[in-house]
Amino acid sequence: MTLNTDRCPAGTEVINLNFGKKALDYDVMIVGAGVAGMETAASMGDMGYKVLLVEKNSSIGGKAILLSKVFPTLDCASCIVTPKMASVAHHPNVQVMTYSEVDKIVRKVDGSFAVDLHRKAAYVDFDACTGCGKCEEICTVTVPDEFNYDLVTRRVAHIPFPQAVPKKAIIDRRGEAPCTFTCPANVKASGYISLVRAGRYEEAFNLHLENAPLVGSLARACYAPCESDCTRGGKEGTVHIRGIKRFMADRYYAEHPEPEYGPVENQLDTRVAIVGSGPAGLSAAFYLAREGHQVTIFEAEEQAGGMLRTGIPAYRLPKDVVDRDLKNVTALGVEIKTGHRITSLPDLKQQGFNAVLISTGAADEHGLDIEGQDLDGVMGCMHFLHEVNVGKMPVLENKTVMVIGGGNAAMDPARAAIRIGAGKVHVIINYRRGRKEMPAHDWEIEGAEEEGVELMLMSAPTRFIGKDDKLVAVECISMELGEPDESGRRRPIPIKGSEKVIPIDMAILSIGLLPSTSGFPAEMKNDKGLLISDPQTLQTPDPAIFACGDCVTAPTMMINAIAQGRRAAFYMDRHLKGESLNVPFDGVLEKTDKNLVLEEAEHFVERQPVAQHMLSVEERRKTFECYEQGMSEEEARQEAQRCMNCGECSQCMECVSVCAPQCIDFAQKPIPLSINVGTVVMSTGFEILDPATKQLLGYGRFPNVISGPQMDRLLAPTRPYNGVLRPSDGKEPENIAILLCVGSRDQTVCNPLCCRIGCMYSMKHAQLAMGALPMAEITIYTIDVRAFGKGYDEFYEQSRSMGIEFVKGKVARIEQFSNGNLSLHYEDMLGEGGMKTREHDLVVLTVGFLPNRDAFSLYKGDELAADDFGYVREVDPISEPARTNVDGLFAAGATIGVMDIPDTVLHSGAAAAQAAVYLQRTRGG
Repeated sequence: MTLNTDRCPAGTEVINLNFGKKALDYDVMIVGAGVAGMETAASMGDMGYKVLLVEKNSSIGGKAILLSKVFPTLDCASCIVTPKMASVAHHPNVQVMTYSEVDKIVRKVDGSFAVDLHRKAAYVDFDACTGCGKCEEICTVTVPDEFNYDLVTRRVAHIPFPQAVPKKAIIDRRGEAPCTFTCPANVKASGYISLVRAGRYEEAFNLHLENAPLVGSLARACYAPCESDCTRGGKEGTVHIRGIKRFMADRYYAEHPEPEYGPVENQLDTRVAIVGSGPAGLSAAFYLAREGHQVTIFEAEEQAGGMLRTGIPAYRLPKDVVDRDLKNVTALGVEIKTGHRITSLPDLKQQGFNAVLISTGAADEHGLDIEGQDLDGVMGCMHFLHEVNVGKMPVLENKTVMVIGGGNAAMDPARAAIRIGAGKVHVIINYRRGRKEMPAHDWEIEGAEEEGVELMLMSAPTRFIGKDDKLVAVECISMELGEPDESGRRRPIPIKGSEKVIPIDMAILSIGLLPSTSGFPAEMKNDKGLLISDPQTLQTPDPAIFACGDCVTAPTMMINAIAQGRRAAFYMDRHLKGESLNVPFDGVLEKTDKNLVLEEAEHFVERQPVAQHMLSVEERRKTFECYEQGMSEEEARQEAQRCMNCGECSQCMECVSVCAPQCIDFAQKPIPLSINVGTVVMSTGFEILDPATKQLLGYGRFPNVISGPQMDRLLAPTRPYNGVLRPSDGKEPENIAILLCVGSRDQTVCNPLCCRIGCMYSMKHAQLAMGALPMAEITIYTIDVRAFGKGYDEFYEQSRSMGIEFVKGKVARIEQFSNGNLSLHYEDMLGEGGMKTREHDLVVLTVGFLPNRDAFSLYKGDELAADDFGYVREVDPISEPARTNVDGLFAAGATIGVMDIPDTVLHSGAAAAQAAVYLQRTRGG
């Protein structure tokens, strides 16, 4: 970003008397662009000073632009404020810097100020944005609309309000959603969930392709680490993310048996060889082909898919799903040569391949170094599953099978064996530790037990016993747990004399997998047999050879391998194009704080998870049909509604697809800036008291108890509803109560000051409500009315003459009737006295105002003085208004105390004059 430091109106002499000092970037910086900030900026700009107006929101205007009308004239607030916004934004001496925050202000020895600030990431290029609003129309995520004080929602991609200046879109991103952050491939789960919620299923599928192409396989067999970190798990239960993905993938594949795309148009001459067609290799091939490279995959097996094909049973991953996933890759022109085992990498280079990726996985297995391990009937889990998946089913009916191991790799052969024997097979999982130490997922263990698998825990085989070279039994020894080992789990220790012999017909070893790297030179591997590649770029010491997946990382989840393949493709593409590899991959934001989301969701509607449909246990024991059943469309959308949009923006990318000027930029980062200014004016305004602090009045509990600012929005021409309606049911209120001094002059909320404007503010609401609802009765509950000067008393008398009732009495509590109406209990301070009760159908709380403490945190020099009530203290309000105890630092408008708009304008003029005098004084003028 370039700051304009040369703006000057024609015919105006700029006052910039530096007298040999280092040139300032701006004469004055004004922090906050409400009425005070805009008025000060315009005044100083008119004097010829160069002004920087910094506003943390994306539009100038402050709180005044949110008003319906102004008292006592009832002129349109927008008609007053919008022209000021436009004139300031286009003033040739004023640079407006919206969506930016000041970090630090330090006064220097020469009297000028050093300022650190940053432009926040809006994820929109403001220079390119035309304010068309297309991104807002298509955005799939809603959040409470602060412009309407949370009465309604708005889209995450949005223009703040119709009169915004500048009228630019911004995209709210609180951080990375925990599901996306936790996913190794950064699959945007919240994005495709939001699209499913909106009924945009094809767009949801295509979004998934951007991070992982094997959508169907992941929907069936991924262990779903995203679900383990779902924020909703802290409420009624995690969102069934994989189930929603299953619906999305199944629907898309049913409608699109063939991909809708073909090879990309910009085909390059570069050729890439990929060794291995498992998840990592297929993922890399997909993204390399999308960049135009010519990709050939070499697969040693007779069918492509690697572990997807041969290592996962069909009851978890049907092979027709694998076939359809493969089409996502081959449709781009990727060639897969099956039955081709690569034994020489140099040969690939000689065949004209410009780069090679090794992704051979980890299908080799650890053995057990005990007697009898070579007997017929003893096999590894991968060998067993391979035979099952290629149709070579062993005969297991009425047999006993023991699976040795306690990880997820033990669950698949155990549950497959049950099915092969049609439930008439005794399957035992033998594990040397206890149930809680088993590395397998709980739901996998529970599923195995339901299907009839027996757990033999705290036990380990010592020898296999054979007859005629065929396994007939196993000798096991009982174990006890000792001290923790390097894995953190307690070490199993054999109990001497506890051996026993168990007759079995088959032993399946699931005690660990090894990388499939035996065919590669020793210098390419470490002492564990894993290929050596750079952890960032996945490039090996040979710059033309890359390696990824389980052969590099050791065995892990399918989604990890897919993530590695995409990373490898990113850096291989740069290598092939001669670009630097010293660049980051996949810029991911920090993970959203789930506790913060849960706090905000305190009043969310409870949504129970959609029940997961499963085949019955008896059916599961007899068939390799997928035991998890898919969701219906209604169920998928219902489950998608449970997503809490933790990161706000879901990154569904729909805004990108409709943005004609292509100004959406999710790689945007905050831009830090350091500048020097001659003086500083704080115009940070005030804060609105949260009426929920007055618990007995029901705000936040009863929907028809609203705040004064919310009432202003209901009465504004740009109101959130199509009429002045109460929030609970859209009914036009017929009997409205307005309560004065909620949190003003109130020591219980540490706010002893009168807010000064509440009386007139409430009468404005009453008069406007009578105009919009002629038949409504309006009652204002008050202790006293302060209506001095400026026609305010006349405004009060006018309100009384219109029939607005004033009740002198303090409201003690509010209760709600079943119809949404409200019972007000108040002290009658006139008339009969005592406690009285009245019924109203809408209650407006005219809340007090609090100091904005930002000014104190921004200034880092000597302490900026506060008055007794927490506002910035003026040295002498009468003779030197706006001047603070810090020489050269001034405060304008409500920064020094709440005031109405006319007073704010006057005070801002004083601040501008003071700042101008300071500039001339420090420059020798």
